[in-house]
Amino acid sequence: MELVITEEQEALVEAVRQWLDATSDLEGARSANPGQSRIRREGLAAASAMGLLSLLRAGEGGTHADLTLVVEEVGRAATPLPIGQSALVCRVLDDVGIAADTAAGVAEGKIVAVPAQPEPGAERVAAVEQADGTLSLSGRVPLVVGGLAAELFLVPAVAADGSHFVALVPATADGLSRTVRTALDLTRDFASVTLDGVRVPSGSWARTAEGTVEALADALALHHAADAVGAADRLLEMTVQYVRERRQFGRAVGSFQAVKHHCATMALDVECARITVRAASQVLDSADRAARRAQVSSAASFAGEACSRVAGTALQLHGGMGFTWEHDLHLLLRRVKTGELLGGSPRHHRARLLDLVA
Repeated sequence: MELVITEEQEALVEAVRQWLDATSDLEGARSANPGQSRIRREGLAAASAMGLLSLLRAGEGGTHADLTLVVEEVGRAATPLPIGQSALVCRVLDDVGIAADTAAGVAEGKIVAVPAQPEPGAERVAAVEQADGTLSLSGRVPLVVGGLAAELFLVPAVAADGSHFVALVPATADGLSRTVRTALDLTRDFASVTLDGVRVPSGSWARTAEGTVEALADALALHHAADAVGAADRLLEMTVQYVRERRQFGRAVGSFQAVKHHCATMALDVECARITVRAASQVLDSADRAARRAQVSSAASFAGEACSRVAGTALQLHGGMGFTWEHDLHLLLRRVKTGELLGGSPRHHRARLLDLVA
């Protein structure tokens, strides 16, 4: 397995980082109204112009490994833009063969669409096929990242007989309601989505294999881990710069051996987390279900805890400065800590790994 990124991928990362550095506004996260989304159309339009939202579509030549690199940069910039989620929505719609026009609109940044995927272990949305060709959906997805701004939700559902479906549901559909969720993370918006007998017309839903739904859940889990890696990498950079500049007892605090050891441990955690996530991203492009499940759970369990340790150490090494509202550190820490629990907690993924190898 090749873990060194190619020159083309390096160019992709550089372009995305330059764009996000120039357009991301962490200050807005401090002043944003909790009931108002920070996702902006112009941001999605720019992502579309760079080909990021259509990266996984047929003919584009992109891979999950490419998208994971992009999501790392999304986490590093702490942007609310649902770039990875939108790309996954396009991929699933193409794979199941529904809503081709909508998929094109999402890829062009004209429509905000995100997956409404219940967390592992949560009750799944129930589906009932109706005689008129519609699909009735009932259930609740407690936490949807980007759900406040979404115009469409990609909802996986299961029937009483075990059949699996994916449905594209407008946020304005009769019977659908969403509620703003207050989370530790201030850089993204969150909502819960409740479906009470929502009727999805023919052409907007499809019966699919269980593997399609599981692959979507795995991809989302890995993207949350990649997002955390990007944020942790930025925290490491901020911390190294701070301990070089902060002076105490007539010398930079970074010259003290104990501080050096902490920074070295942070760097080790970031690099190990990055390697596990990148390895798992390559398996997402394969048809090996067992390898995908094992690699994703390995990456999610390790990266979640490793990035959380990095965030905690960054806070400690910043001292009193790290506790101030005006400093960016707490925004990234909040994002990492929240991401640790999205797509399944490290404990969930370790239990899944145990089941796979037992």
